Amino acid sequence: MPFTTRKRKCKLKSGESGTHIIYKKKGKKLTRVGCTSDPKGAIKARYAAEKGMIKEKDKLMEAIKMMVREELDALEEKKRKRKRKKKKKKKAAKKDACYYKVKARYSVWPSAYASGALVKCRKVGAANWGKSKKK
Repeated sequence: MPFTTRKRKCKLKSGESGTHIIYKKKGKKLTRVGCTSDPKGAIKARYAAEKGMIKEKDKLMEAIKMMVREELDALEEKKRKRKRKKKKKKKAAKKDACYYKVKARYSVWPSAYASGALVKCRKVGAANWGKSKKK
């Protein structure tokens, strides 16, 4: 337990004299927490001090939980926004003239031959693709 009781003279908050001091252990140091005149009351006071510490810890834990919840909500909101943006960006790209020319010529689409023809068309331009060379 982090609390201990010592039999020593002390003053109560009301100004009267007491017989037992309640200390809180912090490593090797003892910090005075309270004073009482009743030995049995010292035990009760020690439990009350511990209970107060538990309540403080509970409040701290609740505050931490609230902070974590807020952060998680913020992260989820960011994810939702990213998904919305991605959906907007996934519009179909506009097809160029080469795409339509090559697709009309090849019966199997997509195929390796059609893809190669599309690349060649884009290199020379749609206006020049498919014309034979003149000697």
